[in-house]
Amino acid sequence: MELRRYSLINNKRKLKTAVILAALTAFLSGCGADSAQTTTEANMNNSLTGVKVNASVRKTGQYPENFVLTFENDIEGKELSASQFSMKGKAGMWGSNDTRDFSCDFESAEIKGNTLTLTPHEFPEKFFYVKNYEVTCSDNPEFGFTQKDVTAVETPIADDFETVSYKGDASFDYRLYHPSEENNMPIVIVFHGFGDTSNLLTYRTAVEWAEPENQAVRPCYVLAPVIGDSSYFQVSSRGKVLDSVKDIVDTMISEGKVDSSRVYVMGNSFGGLSTLEICEKYPEFFAAAMALCPATTYAQTAAANLPKMAEVPIWFAHAEHDNTIPVTASREAVDLLNSSGAKEVKYTEYTDDQMNAAGADGSPDSTYSYHHVELAVMEDEAYMEWLFSHSR
Repeated sequence: MELRRYSLINNKRKLKTAVILAALTAFLSGCGADSAQTTTEANMNNSLTGVKVNASVRKTGQYPENFVLTFENDIEGKELSASQFSMKGKAGMWGSNDTRDFSCDFESAEIKGNTLTLTPHEFPEKFFYVKNYEVTCSDNPEFGFTQKDVTAVETPIADDFETVSYKGDASFDYRLYHPSEENNMPIVIVFHGFGDTSNLLTYRTAVEWAEPENQAVRPCYVLAPVIGDSSYFQVSSRGKVLDSVKDIVDTMISEGKVDSSRVYVMGNSFGGLSTLEICEKYPEFFAAAMALCPATTYAQTAAANLPKMAEVPIWFAHAEHDNTIPVTASREAVDLLNSSGAKEVKYTEYTDDQMNAAGADGSPDSTYSYHHVELAVMEDEAYMEWLFSHSR
């Protein structure tokens, strides 16, 4: 009887243990399912919170260096490669409302925490010309995005310029870079070409002066007026802008910011023409000037009045086969100044090979780039050294 009673008790214990183990297993399985479901839902709901474009101003203009996508949750563990991504979009054209299609692939896709950084391979357009675009991911559509998702575009150096609105006889905006030391400093006025109102992003004519490497040896203010096409093309309205630019600098001189003996001016194309015209109007104001492919073919008066600026040291530069402003514009200006007994006139003429070496044939608008002699000039420190070697 005792043996039978022991057996019954033992069987009850085993049954109870089995029930407890079954319940525990079911509980743990349920937790695992809930955890897996939560993880899946998190992945499904891991929405894109923003896209930042990191850009730079290269020789031929502004280009995107990378696109940084940020998500709500970590995406580490995802298997993504650059080959899965592609971009298609439309870009504008200089001087036209037309657009053209473009496409771009990517050379790297890097995941870190909740960010994905996509680096484009040879982006084909100046970024400020881009009207819209879409990036798709073939294997993971949730990683695609459009231009509407972009929350910030950062362009170092160009972003350091302050934008100021000038109201007077002429109304226009101008970009102003402040050096670290703001008292009694030189200033460089940079006039852009006709139509190049994105004057900090088109070429490096203005931003080069603000680069840390240049500011370390030639600290200065950089003033870059933004001149609309209608104001630029008419002599009277252009003249009002030039007078206003001088007023802006005069004010900075009176405030003790600018050294009146070290005011410099330069520009390309219509900016080169404006350089000549402002020097003709105020020859006593400028320590030295640089005229790059000046558009004197659009203003015969400016060409005829060159002797008025004979006391201003000037350096001309022009590409031999400039197909917008003929090289004869600079050659004739140099000849006239020399025959007028000008104080100092320098001239550099660039061959096609020299322009191509500077990047003219690598620009999206390469057929037009022989006109942009600044591609060569702004990469040659000799021009900057020469300009800053002068004072009044």
